[in-house]
Amino acid sequence: MPIMNGIATLKQLNSRGITIPVLVLTTFDDPKLVLDSLSNGAKGFVLKDIALDSLVNAMKTILNGETYFQPAITETLLKYAPKLDNDFSEFKATETLSVREIEVLRLVANGYSNKEIAEALHKSEGTIKNHVSNLLSKLGVRDRTRAVLLAIEMGILQ
Repeated sequence: MPIMNGIATLKQLNSRGITIPVLVLTTFDDPKLVLDSLSNGAKGFVLKDIALDSLVNAMKTILNGETYFQPAITETLLKYAPKLDNDFSEFKATETLSVREIEVLRLVANGYSNKEIAEALHKSEGTIKNHVSNLLSKLGVRDRTRAVLLAIEMGILQ
């Protein structure tokens, strides 16, 4: 981007009170860039080598109010999370997650939508929405992105 980079653009949108779902599309597989993007309001992050149908799915997912991580991005975050210097002190897990909630959280971290999780676990989409809602509440976070980041930081997802 010739005038400002994606992070600066996200910051500019935030400073103007513009809240639109943003999907970051980049060639850089950098965990710091992923975290900076997400902490500045991006709802998804994909690499430019993504297949067209996956890109369309990513856009639909964030337009539906969910977050989307390309699986390659999730793998990068999981690999480098212990080395990143981020302050997650505001997040406190008040309760332990159930085995099912951890299973759902792993699928969320791999970029699955609620519908895809429901199909994978042979449950209804409503049941999955309840699990997601419960795990967000237990982790004390407001969205799926923060849940995944906190779970990585806490060592729940490895």
